[in-house]
Amino acid sequence: MLDASAFYAGVPFGSLESYCTTPQIYDEISHIKKRQDAIGTLVNLGRLAIYSPDHMYVKQVLGFAQRAGDRPQLSEADISVIALALQMKQSIITDDYAISNTARHLGLSVFPVMTSGVKTVGIWRYRCPACRTQRPPGRICSICGSVLRKKLVNRD
Repeated sequence: MLDASAFYAGVPFGSLESYCTTPQIYDEISHIKKRQDAIGTLVNLGRLAIYSPDHMYVKQVLGFAQRAGDRPQLSEADISVIALALQMKQSIITDDYAISNTARHLGLSVFPVMTSGVKTVGIWRYRCPACRTQRPPGRICSICGSVLRKKLVNRD
């Protein structure tokens, strides 16, 4: 299962393996497609399949991402690739930390492309430095308007 970072690293172009991704990721990497239509060639050769995940899996991923505190960092494309990997019981090739953290919480294997990968899987806790309170995931404290700080704590 390929995330956009795998395409940017050239993963599907440098191997003879077959891969799959989602329409959202396909749209996200459209500038690669326009340049040489290399992605279209992969699709035509049967080396890249594009599938949409079932809604049930999307809901499951959204719930886990919310509990792990990764939801604010995950785009709809990110959610779609995790959901499809969960549905198809496949590993994900990505360098995205939020995708990796959520996927590993769901029991999926994750393989990094250009980084050393996620070493610690955890739950993000959001804290307001002004109010000194733990807040729900987000960027701004709903009480005082300060920018929230986040900290990764060991997996519960």
